[in-house]
Amino acid sequence: MKSSAVMAAVAIFSCLLVLCAQGHPVGRSSTCHCSNSYSTPPRGFLLKEYKLNVYEPDAFCPQLEIILILPGQKKCLNPNSHWAKLAVQQSRRQQREAAARL
Repeated sequence: MKSSAVMAAVAIFSCLLVLCAQGHPVGRSSTCHCSNSYSTPPRGFLLKEYKLNVYEPDAFCPQLEIILILPGQKKCLNPNSHWAKLAVQQSRRQQREAAARL
């Protein structure tokens, strides 16, 4: 009797653990990276070496976030701005070109 109660408690705890952990992205914090404050990118950033992190909306942050990473600085870009759209297009083009070379 006692062992069946312990097994039932372990089963219920395991189910709760799986349900709570499901859907949590690995390596992503539980808040937005950009706090609705957007920067304008520096002049000529499309000509420079940069990295672009694009975070799609999810359960933790309901907005699209685009983070421009230049040497020594990070800037959140307004996803609706012309600059951000250009950066995303150029980044995707570079990824396609790199994949085609392989």
